[in-house]
Amino acid sequence: MSRYDDLVHSRDAMIRLLLGGIAILTLLLLVALVGWSRAPQHIRLHYPPDLAGGAVQRVGDIPKANLYTFAYYIFQQLNRWPVDGSDDYYRQIHRLRGYFTPACFEERLQDLAAREREISGRVRSVWEIPGRGFANARVQAVGPNQWVVGLDLHVQETYRGERVKDRLIHYPLRVVAYDVDPETNPWGLALDCLAAVPRVIEVEQGDNSAHPGESL
Repeated sequence: MSRYDDLVHSRDAMIRLLLGGIAILTLLLLVALVGWSRAPQHIRLHYPPDLAGGAVQRVGDIPKANLYTFAYYIFQQLNRWPVDGSDDYYRQIHRLRGYFTPACFEERLQDLAAREREISGRVRSVWEIPGRGFANARVQAVGPNQWVVGLDLHVQETYRGERVKDRLIHYPLRVVAYDVDPETNPWGLALDCLAAVPRVIEVEQGDNSAHPGESL
């Protein structure tokens, strides 16, 4: 009987061990399922534009080239008025609303209200000054998830075919991380309007000579 009892005890011990292992595995599975259910469905990765030499990119890190490209693209679209400035500016402000902070959106509406008569009938375009495109020095971090991007742009406006503005202007734009609505803003960034007063670039006198007061 003692040998039989030993076998029974060994069997019971093995069963308890297996049941304990099953319980632990079940608990780990539940933890994994909870973690999986809470994991984000989409992870945004910002790749640098030049991968010829390879790149190591962490989730959440944004290359300066991407910040510059975002600021330039959105700002250029905002300032593209192909037919009538008062109508086109209004349309662009609302079309690009997802790429502005709420404060910047309201600021653009106020700017439109103040300049509506001035820009009525005007056609406007902006583009990079040749040789003054992206450089790392043009993107400066000013706080957590906040940057100032410097754009040197050629601004041209015409009225009924006659050129009324043709200037080279430096625009310091504030860009912030803004992961609010991926459906309307897949960049996860937003313009927070101007970081400082734009200045006109006087080519004859060098880059540092400028006149304040130029609006967006």
